Amino acid sequence: MNRDHQRKKRNFFIKKNLQGKMILAIFVSVLGSCLIFILLFGLFSADTMTISYSNNTLQMGQTPVMLLKNAIAANWILIVIGGTLLVILAMIGTHRIAGPLFRFEKALDNMERGDLSDTIYLRKTDEGQDLAHKINTFNKILSVRIGDITRHSTAVNDLLSQLRANETASLPPEEIESICRAIENNNDKIREIVRFFSLANE
Repeated sequence: MNRDHQRKKRNFFIKKNLQGKMILAIFVSVLGSCLIFILLFGLFSADTMTISYSNNTLQMGQTPVMLLKNAIAANWILIVIGGTLLVILAMIGTHRIAGPLFRFEKALDNMERGDLSDTIYLRKTDEGQDLAHKINTFNKILSVRIGDITRHSTAVNDLLSQLRANETASLPPEEIESICRAIENNNDKIREIVRFFSLANE
């Protein structure tokens, strides 16, 4: 198993900038939705009056103002707790996105350095499972192809070394032809492997 897969501790803020923006966006969206609902309710009930009874005091006022004051006074603890829970849930939700993004960036950085051995491991609840599978599959395919190229290249070198070792000896023409055909076959296989890829400079 890849050593990067072993995590010593759970870190909820993997990509602080991204997670901070997403948490703020979620919080502002929920808060904005609530404010829009309050404004719409206030517009529809602006011409009505509400009477409330609190602490032996009879109060009367416009419906939106009275309801808003009473709701905040009675439920401010729930509002604070709800806001805190919203931030916590948003943080957990963004962690499922930020964590995979961090792993993707790390794997791609390794690929840029020529390291194809990195395997992306994600938790079952993380987003990006399909992308992780595709990156891992690409690394495996590329590793196999490069291994094939290395094997054929080594075979070509061995055949050339065989020819050089027998330069002074009188090799039969058929043996020289056989070595040349083997070199051509290995070279053709290398070209076939390379043709599998569409290169950026083509």
